[in-house]
Amino acid sequence: MIYELKITLKDVGAPVWRLIQIDSSATFYDLHRVLQVVFDWDNYHLHGFLVKRSKGEQIEDIEIKPGREDDPDEYPNKMETYNEKEQTLSDWFKLSKDKISYVYDFGDNWDHEILFMKKLKAEEEVKYPRCMDADNRAPEEDSRGEVLMGGVDLKFNYSNESIEEINEELRFQLPNLISVVVEDSADDWEKVLAKAKWFHKLKPWERLDDANILAVEDPVTGEKLFCSVLGAAGEAFGLAVYIGEMGYLNLCDILDNRESSLEAMMNQRCLLLSFEDKTDLDKADYNHIRTYSIPFRGRKSWPQFRSYKPGFYPWMMTNEEARLMKLALNQIIAIYEEAEIELEMPDMVLEKKVLARIPKKDKDEIVYQTQILDLAGYPEEKEVSLALSELDLKRIRKLKAIKGLTIEFSMDHVIMPTKENPNKRAVLPLLVIAADHDEGLVMYQNLQQEHYDTYFPQMQLIKAFQTLEGIPEKVIMNERSAQLLKPIIDKLALHVEINEHLPVVQEVLEKLYEQMEIN
Repeated sequence: MIYELKITLKDVGAPVWRLIQIDSSATFYDLHRVLQVVFDWDNYHLHGFLVKRSKGEQIEDIEIKPGREDDPDEYPNKMETYNEKEQTLSDWFKLSKDKISYVYDFGDNWDHEILFMKKLKAEEEVKYPRCMDADNRAPEEDSRGEVLMGGVDLKFNYSNESIEEINEELRFQLPNLISVVVEDSADDWEKVLAKAKWFHKLKPWERLDDANILAVEDPVTGEKLFCSVLGAAGEAFGLAVYIGEMGYLNLCDILDNRESSLEAMMNQRCLLLSFEDKTDLDKADYNHIRTYSIPFRGRKSWPQFRSYKPGFYPWMMTNEEARLMKLALNQIIAIYEEAEIELEMPDMVLEKKVLARIPKKDKDEIVYQTQILDLAGYPEEKEVSLALSELDLKRIRKLKAIKGLTIEFSMDHVIMPTKENPNKRAVLPLLVIAADHDEGLVMYQNLQQEHYDTYFPQMQLIKAFQTLEGIPEKVIMNERSAQLLKPIIDKLALHVEINEHLPVVQEVLEKLYEQMEIN
């Protein structure tokens, strides 16, 4: 993949810039060498890179520099530092308008703003890196004082011939860096955007509704993707792709109206493509689209992609998730275009069957066959292992039963996204509540802000009982909590009632969200 970068030399009294194209796998050391050539520097002085914006997020205190071993006592530095020979352009340039500063000569402080413009496919037989355009000369070495006094004329109109002279200089000075790039197919986003545009043009929601589910088997992992076309109601248009066994169960709950939209958002494993107005896109989404060459225009036609994962705030899709979205779009477009009459699709919830696209290997190619897939017994029930020690169990067995006490026990992700690093996905904390069902009092609560393992929920039930100083006569919890806690429920022979409606817990959550809105 080729990156197009615009590099502007700042604060020199004239617009001095270069437009270059370079392999995305190039290191920042490679980029340093290229910048020395295209700005006609002599590499006499020190240099470094400062990350300003990555993934559309403002960044502070991250430096990419030559790998010298500085004495931390002599040169105190709060910067998070990376070696320029180990960091590639693709590590940091993710979205259009991502920005990194290249500073050359810490005395004269020549500051170059590197702006990521877009990704391009490598052209056949073209040698990269190359300069595509330029404006005005760069100043000479050690001339900052003259530039500040206005005594340097940098005006120069570059022609095609002078641009070619820069490229000849690149090939002469950096022969070991110049190469013909072999296109990397790891980035699926250009194809995803192209397929999304075609999907929107087909308007499959005019013949399908969100209950018409198509299953697609991933030839790489064997997982099933359950695809639901959105838009039959004429409001929100797009495609929801539910991933694997967890996604299937989420979708069944939604179609069976067993989960509210809020609960579904916090617990589902799903990829969502929605079509929005340009003005409604987040800046990061708009810059992501601009990173590629696929054009979009019109109302409700700009694609927005989101990844939903239990315990995490909705986030932009990863490259692997983009591959899955491309697969889903390919197959739902294929089956939609092949159908000459109305598509007959089984009711997945009632019939436990679904129309499916199954991959088969034909020589060296993978082809897809359409068939009705029987979902009886899918997914196979998996046992949750006991994560507590015998000592933990002995301690809890010593507690006496509390007659007449019924508690509601809940473990719910709450929409209070937290994250330490702006480049990492925000976590939805898990709020644990044990409340007296009859008195409406919260007896125990805990907020887990990090992602948890199987030990955590089991231990939380034990801690709730220890706080109560006894084991309640009855515990009410939802089905999801009961599945996680089944080993403890069986070991202690607890009387558990499964109920998705926990009135005391719901009241606590409503008050929590009201307080968050006030603040």
